[in-house]
Amino acid sequence: MNRYCARMVSLCFNLASLGRLTESSYLEQWLGKLVHGAVSSGGSFVVDHGDGYQCSSSVDDFEVERTLSYTWKFPDEPTTEVSWSLSSFDDVTTLTLTHSGLSKLLASYRDGWLVHLTFLEASALGVPLPAKMFWNLHSTFALINAESQNRSH
Repeated sequence: MNRYCARMVSLCFNLASLGRLTESSYLEQWLGKLVHGAVSSGGSFVVDHGDGYQCSSSVDDFEVERTLSYTWKFPDEPTTEVSWSLSSFDDVTTLTLTHSGLSKLLASYRDGWLVHLTFLEASALGVPLPAKMFWNLHSTFALINAESQNRSH
């Protein structure tokens, strides 16, 4: 399996559109600093994930109320595909993240996306987490996931 899929269902907040996820000031609170371009239909953008480690992306599909998909390319990794979708029922919004083409990078991205989704939810609730917590949370999620995998084998 070379695809990671996460679903975040929340009763606590309502993300009205994917557009909010991609606003520069909001993006910086949960993913990284937008250093070039814009997340827009047909556009391209570069996000600095810290210490100059930059990911370049080209937007393939962007329907502000529903979906966003784009390429994901770090200098030392193959190009992969990230997609987001939103669905709502009553007052519950479901955000689904799918990251395809990961191959051997799956475990690392699984743990990283869990941290990014944690930061995203905190930001959406109006209590953004400090960036210095990222690697502490990543280590915690990696340990929990490794222990879970060891128990299942």
